[in-house]
Amino acid sequence: MSSIFGIFHRDNKAVDKEIIYKMSDSMSYWHPDDRGMWFHDQVALGHAMLWNTPESKFEKLPAKQDHIVITMDARLDNRSELALQLEVPNFSHSRITDSDLILRSYLKWGEQCPRYLLGDFSFVIWDEIGQKLFCARDHVGVKQFYFHLSDKLFVFANDLKGLVSHHIFPLTINNSAVANYLVNHQLVSSTLTFFNDIIKLDPAHTLTITSQHVKKRCYWKLEDAPAVKLSKPEDYIEKLRQLLEQAVHDRIRSSYQVTSHLSGGLDSSSIAVIAARKLREKNRQLLAFNWLHEPGEEDDTTHYEWSNSKSIAKAENIEHHYLSLSTSDVYTFITHHDIAYGATTVFWYEYPLRQAAQNKGSRTILSGWGGDELATYHGQSFYSDLLVKGKIWKLFHELIARIAKGNKGIKPILGTIYYKLFIPLIPRSLHGKIIKRAGRKPPFAFVRQEFMVEVNKELKKKSALSMQPQKTIRAHMLAYWYNAHIQSRVESWASDAVASRLEYTYPLLDKRIMEFVIGAPPECFVKNGVGRHLFRSAIKGLLAEKIIWSDAKYEPRRVERLAGMVLSSSKMITADEKFKAGPDSYINRQKIFELLNTIDHCVVSKTSLNTLAEAETALLLSISKAIQYSFSKGKNAYECENTLNGLSQSKGK
Repeated sequence: MSSIFGIFHRDNKAVDKEIIYKMSDSMSYWHPDDRGMWFHDQVALGHAMLWNTPESKFEKLPAKQDHIVITMDARLDNRSELALQLEVPNFSHSRITDSDLILRSYLKWGEQCPRYLLGDFSFVIWDEIGQKLFCARDHVGVKQFYFHLSDKLFVFANDLKGLVSHHIFPLTINNSAVANYLVNHQLVSSTLTFFNDIIKLDPAHTLTITSQHVKKRCYWKLEDAPAVKLSKPEDYIEKLRQLLEQAVHDRIRSSYQVTSHLSGGLDSSSIAVIAARKLREKNRQLLAFNWLHEPGEEDDTTHYEWSNSKSIAKAENIEHHYLSLSTSDVYTFITHHDIAYGATTVFWYEYPLRQAAQNKGSRTILSGWGGDELATYHGQSFYSDLLVKGKIWKLFHELIARIAKGNKGIKPILGTIYYKLFIPLIPRSLHGKIIKRAGRKPPFAFVRQEFMVEVNKELKKKSALSMQPQKTIRAHMLAYWYNAHIQSRVESWASDAVASRLEYTYPLLDKRIMEFVIGAPPECFVKNGVGRHLFRSAIKGLLAEKIIWSDAKYEPRRVERLAGMVLSSSKMITADEKFKAGPDSYINRQKIFELLNTIDHCVVSKTSLNTLAEAETALLLSISKAIQYSFSKGKNAYECENTLNGLSQSKGK
């Protein structure tokens, strides 16, 4: 979670050191353990250090080796393998730094070096001989990278606050990003930010900047993962277990307290148990949190939302906590939250979790996010995959098993065939026309009419990226991957965690696991009508059998309680006359107030939750200080043009 930043004057103008000092100060609000800067004529690199891994305390960044200088935010997971490939003399895990390994990798492989790195990383290297900046971001995008690019200037940082803290380039609002946010209830894009002149470097991409040229390359694609062919079914289970153990092991490499989510479901629970056992070997204890509140007298403590995590924690000697969250807390979180700085996917329970973890001295949070889409895939496209591959007898057997598990009667049987077999086979372009969508189409009653043109454009894009099951499991996983909602969550939590001096890590998004599961045969994912079969089998012995094979997923008590607190808080904010009178180029604030008042506190349904999500999204947009500041400067948002995208395209030709 270390902060990185820098400037490259492409017109050879000398760097103004005062600007770098201001960037350093603006990115040090979280009280870093160390800070450093490096200057050379038209280039300046900066760093604010968070110590976490044992070797990070030996880092002095920016660091120079031969003719190259690096600033980075990274955790490498293949350090031993890299040391062998790079022929590092007297390699010591406890002393050699990740920056040293990355610099050596660049000297050996040049701009291809990210292909050889495994882990979470975002780094920039200044090559004095080539007179170029080389930037790289990890495969998943766990580490952030934002930049501004013009003919004369390149400015970068992994924290948006570092880029908007000064005014060496204009800050205007990107209409497409606002519309994207309103439609998706989060900013779902691999490149967009709310600012026209700041974009993100895509995950698994590099960017090379010289005075005359700009070159962006993709160095890894999930779809390039080969098919996995092992001797027998048990081998797939054993392999996934090995990969899972390794992924967790690599992410608990911390000199500080390690924290984990522990909801009692499959993903977070299996990760927590592995982490607890590995830490226990070193006489350390895992700290874990369940998003749910401490059960009271009126609560059923035997319900799985409470009992699963508690029983797991007791069995594995995990320090276990529920989370306290009140309407007053949610009100405070909402009023202090600014989506403009990257945290557009909001989970209010994470705020007290991060505070509690920080108070316990933690600097790492393990999360099971990303599992449903890949490693713990439910098997939605399983039946159509068998049909496409001509495995008719297997298909017949599994359909019968699926039907036998569900409700009896002709209608449920036809429903199973329709949703599990027919829907994945129809062309993706027809999904929106044929499939009856659950819930309702967002009315966007709160959006000003003149902005609905942009909103309708985003609605069409969302329809084209429908997440309905595809013909094959592999195609469905890739659709999830390129939908960018995984990246949105990862980036949002990273942005929000900076102030708490915490890093989120995602074992189920480990590159090795993702490549393995997307290459595994379809038979791995469903067996005898039971989904998530590969993962359930791989975690045998970690959790109780009743938890492993349970289909309980929805958390009604937590969701209903949180919805009530969000609704009450939002009504308090929007009822304030100062809020209603505030300026907004996109939203009619009175309409948000009216929309919220259509929701009954006592009735929590899918429709009311959708309405609440729409209102909360509009509210967070309206109270963004950074966005409102841009309006107050007198710039008409509808006249803004995204010149950066055009510049990038022309430079890359």
